[in-house]
Amino acid sequence: MERDLARWAKPLVARMKDISLSSAELGGKHVQSPARQRGNRSTRVPEILEAAIRVFASEGNVGFTQRRVAAEAQIRLATLQHYFGSRDELLLATIEEVARRYLQQYRSLASDSALPPGARLEAILDDAFDALTAANNVVSPFAFECWCLAEHQPAVRELMVNVSREFRELFSGLVAQINGALPVEESRLRGALLFSHWEGLIVFLRRSGPGALDIAAFRTATKVVWRAMSVASQ
Repeated sequence: MERDLARWAKPLVARMKDISLSSAELGGKHVQSPARQRGNRSTRVPEILEAAIRVFASEGNVGFTQRRVAAEAQIRLATLQHYFGSRDELLLATIEEVARRYLQQYRSLASDSALPPGARLEAILDDAFDALTAANNVVSPFAFECWCLAEHQPAVRELMVNVSREFRELFSGLVAQINGALPVEESRLRGALLFSHWEGLIVFLRRSGPGALDIAAFRTATKVVWRAMSVASQ
């Protein structure tokens, strides 16, 4: 059943347009108005996912309910349930939408032909630091909640495994472009190392707290480490 829900959510969310979050919205300052009556799948589903992302980021899994998301989206609960019949369907779609968004962003940076491969890797790192140190950081709370859920919910675990594989392949592809002398398996290994370091940054920067270290210097040092992992000979 859970695998069926994951397969159902994937093609649906793939059709979603990019949506954005503001610090005011994440801070719970979203101004609500009476429930809207009009809408169709092409407009309603992105609106629901937008609201679901805000709720999940600000309140976590415990506070993530269909009723709460419906209120945030300013629609009736029955309307939300017409598009997402259960909380689990909505949860999977919400997680996958955030993953899709960041994968799309990183793929765009990784394929930027205006930059050499090494500069593309640095651009990804800069984008990660910007997101992880922003006041409206969505990545960290999402990642923590998803990692916890993946330990107990098979459908979320399967989704996270697939997302992780795509991120590793992205990093491995960049390593292969940067260091063409490396065998395929070595490029994959180093791509996995870069991805694991990226995951570590999510935890470290969140737990360090504001003012705990010189972020600019730490960013520069991290670039040195990433460059060394990608250019070193076998």
